[in-house]
Amino acid sequence: MEFKVHRKQFLLAGPLAAAVTAVTITACGGGSTPAFAQGSAPGHWTQTEISEFMAAGGSDGSDSTDSCIAGYFERDMSFGNAMAAGMASSGITSIPQVGAALVAKYGTAEGDAIYSQYQQVISDAAINCGD
Repeated sequence: MEFKVHRKQFLLAGPLAAAVTAVTITACGGGSTPAFAQGSAPGHWTQTEISEFMAAGGSDGSDSTDSCIAGYFERDMSFGNAMAAGMASSGITSIPQVGAALVAKYGTAEGDAIYSQYQQVISDAAINCGD
């Protein structure tokens, strides 16, 4: 998965946004608004979801930093919320902007909930996955 390190914070970057959009549309059966509750709960992703998440970010899973960061997404976020955060972070350069994008797209309650999970992932990954 491609990540930018920005002041010890990781932001999803690169091809993830386009791939996430394709996965989301496929998972929802069309172009309707995605239901990001779909997918496995935090800590219970299937191997297929892990592979999709890694592939969406342009990683084959062989880079240890990518795998470490993806592990925190799997542990702390549902698959659907991780994909939503990936879409929201595309092209954004600060963590608060990701929160604003999530709230703008999903509303205050759902956007704040996803953002809270995302912040936990970013914090854990920044501390434990190195630069």
